[in-house]
Amino acid sequence: MKGLEKNLKKGLAVLLAAFILLGVYYCYILFFYSDRWFANSYNPRVKLDAWEPKVIPGDIKDRNGKILATTIKEKRQNPDTKQKQVYYYRSYLGGGEQAKSIAHVVGFNDAKLGRSGVEALQVKYLMGYNNPFYEKVYQKIFLPQEVGNTLHLTIDSDLQQFIDKSLGKNKGSVVVMDAQTGEILAMVSHPTFNPNKLENVEGDILLNRATEGLYMPGSIFKVIVAVSALDNLENISSITFDCQGVVETGSQSISCYGGEPHGQVDLSQAMTVSCNGYFVDIANKLGKEKLLKTAEALGFNQDFIFPDLKLVASRLPLKGNISEEKLGLISIGQGDVQVTPLHMAMVASAIANDGIMMEPRLVYEVVGRNGKIQEKLRSKIYRKSMSSENAKIIQAMMENVVDTGTGKGAAIKGRQVAGKTGTAEVYNGDSEIRNNAWFIGYVAGNKSKIAVAVVIEDLPAGQTGGKLAAPLAGKILKKVLDLGY
Repeated sequence: MKGLEKNLKKGLAVLLAAFILLGVYYCYILFFYSDRWFANSYNPRVKLDAWEPKVIPGDIKDRNGKILATTIKEKRQNPDTKQKQVYYYRSYLGGGEQAKSIAHVVGFNDAKLGRSGVEALQVKYLMGYNNPFYEKVYQKIFLPQEVGNTLHLTIDSDLQQFIDKSLGKNKGSVVVMDAQTGEILAMVSHPTFNPNKLENVEGDILLNRATEGLYMPGSIFKVIVAVSALDNLENISSITFDCQGVVETGSQSISCYGGEPHGQVDLSQAMTVSCNGYFVDIANKLGKEKLLKTAEALGFNQDFIFPDLKLVASRLPLKGNISEEKLGLISIGQGDVQVTPLHMAMVASAIANDGIMMEPRLVYEVVGRNGKIQEKLRSKIYRKSMSSENAKIIQAMMENVVDTGTGKGAAIKGRQVAGKTGTAEVYNGDSEIRNNAWFIGYVAGNKSKIAVAVVIEDLPAGQTGGKLAAPLAGKILKKVLDLGY
């Protein structure tokens, strides 16, 4: 009898513990994911009813007050009732082709296709569901239709259009951030679409490459290896490597670009000329655990839960048994490592901001029906990713890259630009090697430090980060400065 009683008590204790854990988990996911569930396109409460909407969605504007999205109403024949009725639809950037420049960041709100971008994630503001109780009561009683709130974004539509035009027909993405506040000044993805004309949208055009596109980073990953070396190798300043143009790691050979030998190089020189051999050697000295720890401090393998946007995790598979060959490839940004352009802009921002990585922000402010500001941008530190001393060392290295190294194409006369180029080799479906060209970096602007990440994908052999991405980044940073940032 006593044994049965004892077993019952143990069973009840286990059930109680399981119940408590379940309750804690429920509270956790409710706290972190409730807004995302609410913004889901399948939520019927926030679907735009084109004929009889209960709520007219608020406008979306850029940081300078330019209207990016608004609700238009006009008389049309309802196919169901065969009667002339007022039809409601969203119009983007005046309804023209220039709306392509903001398509992925603003998204769309369509009666048939649902929502995407800001139109989806910030629907609680746009539909006024964040309004206080008295405002909801007032609108229901005194207004013919409820109205949502106006959303001001951090992006600059003029900069968006400039980048969209500069990318031309290239596939890829560009992200521009204020390194000290986390404000996203521009976020462009190519190929793009016109949110005013969604009839023939197909393929991967709807994919926001800035936040959802995963790319091999190539040599921009050497910045992470350099940070880890500064963190973990006490004698790093005296470690040199005799580059002969190729290095053996395990059973494979890794060449520098074009097989060019760089001779004796230290960390700074290796960064400037992007010496593969040096960074393979340093990665072996570090080992996977130390490199992984540094990378995760910089945001790799992390679930990014930000209030203003969705960002997929950058992947660095360094857990478990890792061969010497795999570690060598990862050290130069090849192999299984994958990153998003926005995350790389965050890394560049952290270096520019003396080691402090800010949370990326897209919402500048939320303004109610009566003009009262309901929400205002609050910059938030995401994490301290490196010491300020090491950040300053990396800053100097990245300045050398632009001044005398592979990133000279990003230079701006009269301004100090810092950066790192990268060229990732990717096999396409036909076993042909194609290149992704990268540049990450920053410039000290008129008010803050402005970071940029550029990736141009699916390029033929010979097209590199130094030849294509760096000049484009320099052109964009020059435009940012001209706009007064």
